[in-house]
Amino acid sequence: MSQVNTAKPRPLDYMLSILQQKLGLDKAGVQLFRDVFSRVDTTLNDDGSVKSTANVSGRSEQLQTTLGHVDNTGKLDSLGNVVDTSTDHLTDGTGSPLTGGKRGFNALDANNRLVGSFRSNAVNIAGTPTGATGLSNNGVLTAITVAAQTQQFGDGAISYSSGSVDPGAFGTFYVFADDPTFAGGAVTYQFSTTPVTQTAANGRVLFGKITTVNGSAKTGGGNTGGTTSGGAGGRGFIQ
Repeated sequence: MSQVNTAKPRPLDYMLSILQQKLGLDKAGVQLFRDVFSRVDTTLNDDGSVKSTANVSGRSEQLQTTLGHVDNTGKLDSLGNVVDTSTDHLTDGTGSPLTGGKRGFNALDANNRLVGSFRSNAVNIAGTPTGATGLSNNGVLTAITVAAQTQQFGDGAISYSSGSVDPGAFGTFYVFADDPTFAGGAVTYQFSTTPVTQTAANGRVLFGKITTVNGSAKTGGGNTGGTTSGGAGGRGFIQ
């Protein structure tokens, strides 16, 4: 087993006097050798390894303190020795527990309920158009015009851009759009001839029903249903 020196340098006078005689060193040369040997002697063991009592340049603690919680592969022995324990610095494990935990924290309140309606799927929450009507047809063309409108949800109001959808025929149609994140703005409006299609995807926002007739302008949707509902019944998606 190699001998481990203390942190104090060993006496160098005898060795230096021999070097001075053999090499003809002056006082400055002897001092240079003394400085070098002293630094080496306080930081290296006899086997060439770095002493645990040495320190890294610019730091005052000993290496045994610096490396006290690092294993022989360079890894920390415990997360308890991490100064910044923010999970943002950790690699997600199998099953993405960090990502999943963050999603749960953001989505649930202290009673394990959704913190708001916008955390639910669009088709599962109630929303009401703020305008009387939102759909219209001129009775000449089969296209249905969707007016720019705002829908009121529990967490707030979402505004949608105007657009249109063309069933290619006159009849009764249900208009909806997929907006799973309540982004609002420009969406792709879709139609169906059956009510159940409106709730066939979790991200669906409903814009109501309209009955179009060749030769007669009609309205629908909104919070009255327009002429489709005879002025009552809201969006009328089950009438």
